[in-house]
Amino acid sequence: MSTRLHRTALAVALAGWASSAAGQTFETVGTRAAGMGGAFVAVADDASAAYWNPAGFASGNLFTMVIDRATTTIGHAQPDGAATDSGLLVSLGMPALGLSYYRLRSTSLDPVRLPTAAGGDGRQPIGPGQVRLDTLTTHHSGATLLQSIAPGVAVGATVKVVRGVASSMVVPDGDRDALFSDARELRGRGTSKFDADVGVMVSSGRFRAGLTVRNLMEPGFATGGDAGTLSLRRQARAGVAFVPAAGWAVAADLDLLRANGPFGDARRFAAGTEGRVSRKAFVRAGLRVDTTGAMRPVVAAGGSYAVMGSVLVDAQVTGGSDRAQRGWGIAARFLY
Repeated sequence: MSTRLHRTALAVALAGWASSAAGQTFETVGTRAAGMGGAFVAVADDASAAYWNPAGFASGNLFTMVIDRATTTIGHAQPDGAATDSGLLVSLGMPALGLSYYRLRSTSLDPVRLPTAAGGDGRQPIGPGQVRLDTLTTHHSGATLLQSIAPGVAVGATVKVVRGVASSMVVPDGDRDALFSDARELRGRGTSKFDADVGVMVSSGRFRAGLTVRNLMEPGFATGGDAGTLSLRRQARAGVAFVPAAGWAVAADLDLLRANGPFGDARRFAAGTEGRVSRKAFVRAGLRVDTTGAMRPVVAAGGSYAVMGSVLVDAQVTGGSDRAQRGWGIAARFLY
């Protein structure tokens, strides 16, 4: 391909991503949730409910606080895409009110390809080894309000200010770990937007059902130059949970909308369980699959230990193939 044609195709491709979705998935934060494979929308009853289901505060403790740190990676050895995500959550709440701050950072790497309209087949890279590197860091500061609308039915909403710093550039492909490391040095533009998450929780005996819709306003953040914006795509997830015995729960979640990923749009189904195995110890396990087949299944395991009467330490690991989300998380929870 001539230099002129290369530049023309690259310009067309750049124009084609004037607005792109950032891959900040449900599983970016929440150590307890990730230990159950991500089946947590109908279980959320601690301060992480501010993220997973705002209505979950209604069935939680009198006071709860969570400090959570997690990271995931996918596709570092794959030629058609890769991504890494990390999150930090600090949240506290009571049955009628929650306050939260969380930071999500996502970096995605995609081969730059010829759009079909430019004469390509949609699968052909523009020149050898050209990749697009997107980074988006969002800071969410929110307040959660709850309302009981019927016996066993609660609704909640987290109203938040989102500060986003976005950057996008085309770079030569190379060692993926080095590229993701270099992406931390990128300096993008920062803008602030208003957004909201809403949730519903229904409880009846041993059964619970939940629904969460995140990023209602789908805020977009400019990257500067001609690279357009990176947007937070709206996410919707429904879940059910069953308590077969005291101290144990079994749950399942399903994405109602497709979410973007490094290998194309994905829709996740998760199933998991957690339970108390001693006075101070809890265990968790779960499985998550992509119903579109774009990503491979993952398995998760985790646990908690009460280091003091009301203070628990959570940990989890998630594993799978290189086309699956792999990661870890650790958290401290205070329950009263």
